[in-house]
Amino acid sequence: MSRKRIWILDSRICWVVLMAFTLLSLVPNNSFAGLMDSRLSTGESYTQRADDLDKIRQALQQEVVAQRLADYGFSSDEIAAKLPTLSDEQIHQIAGLTDSLGEGADGLGLVIAVLVIVLLVVLILKLSDKQIIIK
Repeated sequence: MSRKRIWILDSRICWVVLMAFTLLSLVPNNSFAGLMDSRLSTGESYTQRADDLDKIRQALQQEVVAQRLADYGFSSDEIAAKLPTLSDEQIHQIAGLTDSLGEGADGLGLVIAVLVIVLLVVLILKLSDKQIIIK
């Protein structure tokens, strides 16, 4: 009986596969990827942070918000000084709350405005290492 060779174990195929894997292992596997800022047609960079800061500044110009912050003892200069120190996530969260500030004439807008003010006050107090103690 003739002995059949298994074609997978043929030395020529083994050498080809070995050489292919050797060559593939020499290819560097470093790849660098990341997010890029969007660019406008004018060439300037577009960032979400700038839009969010504009939304927050517009909300701070409303009388209700300004009065509420003044009641807590914060001037507009102090708020403007603290805004650049906030993280992108905090700014985006506050801007998301200010989107619906002008909506809802049935009191929902007022509730949201108060929530935004409270959130701003809490963030500013956390950043300035102050505490409010209620007895």
